[in-house]
Amino acid sequence: MNSNKAFSQLEQRLGYVFKNKLLLKNALIHSSHLHDETANNERLEFHGDRVLALIVVDYMFNEYPTAGVGELAIRLNKVVSRKTCSEIAKSIDLGKYLILGHDARHSGTRTRASVLGGAIEAVIGAVYHDGGLEEARKLVLKLWQPHLSFEVTDAIDPKSELQERLQIMGKEIPTYRVLKKEGPSHAPEFQIEVSLSSGEKAVSQGMTKK
Repeated sequence: MNSNKAFSQLEQRLGYVFKNKLLLKNALIHSSHLHDETANNERLEFHGDRVLALIVVDYMFNEYPTAGVGELAIRLNKVVSRKTCSEIAKSIDLGKYLILGHDARHSGTRTRASVLGGAIEAVIGAVYHDGGLEEARKLVLKLWQPHLSFEVTDAIDPKSELQERLQIMGKEIPTYRVLKKEGPSHAPEFQIEVSLSSGEKAVSQGMTKK
């Protein structure tokens, strides 16, 4: 498939036609393709990551007017996570269009979650530079729509929630220690101690370590 046809196909999937096709091409060039770091998608990925966060924060702020900072942070982290980004990249078959180095083409790089997640962020960065913030917003809200609404209690496990809240409070990530494991192997019960370097400790029990 020639590059013009490939670009046209991808633009249809994105719902956006680039004025500057070079921006789209650069968004698809993986670092394995060239040694010159200015000619791959890392800079666009860096910018696209920030644009994505801005758009999602703006959406969450208006969509959930009564949500506190903690809830907004939890929602943001889930929506812009590498896992979510890679799922969205897969939904438009973005890996098919990536421009990879010879070795990377034969090593599974095209389907790697970290590569796909970075590539969709690079595409967002490219759309932002080509059409501005509103075009980037349209793209994000279109592709991310299935991932924008969810129950916060379903989004993360208690361990992750604790770490989110501690980070919001400006505290360090805690350390964990298994104090006891009881019950059969198919239904164990754990007793976990969580502690901070300041000396604060707490103990909890549950069916999983999280």
